[in-house]
Amino acid sequence: MRKRYLIEIKSDVHDVADRIKEIDGEYRLYYDPFLRRYEVHRRGELCVTWTESLTAGLVYKLRETHVRRRYELLKEIERNEQRLEREEKREMREAIGEATERLLSRL
Repeated sequence: MRKRYLIEIKSDVHDVADRIKEIDGEYRLYYDPFLRRYEVHRRGELCVTWTESLTAGLVYKLRETHVRRRYELLKEIERNEQRLEREEKREMREAIGEATERLLSRL
């Protein structure tokens, strides 16, 4: 097993390292040269991986997933689950309707 080697990025051309610290002061930006990806860690735990170039997209992703948004994310998950449930019920009603039509056509 290879030893993990991460390079901490404290500053960059697009100020991404500084901008992610504005979201959460405990975020740290690293680059993994073996996996060729950026990683954001918080309290030693991996939060986000990023394989694209270091841009504002990473900052946007972190804002989307930040802990402060947990209630918004939970509501969004609940809304999606309700939507999926409604779609499943609709599909089931359609399937039952088609099966009923086939059954009645045989009579």
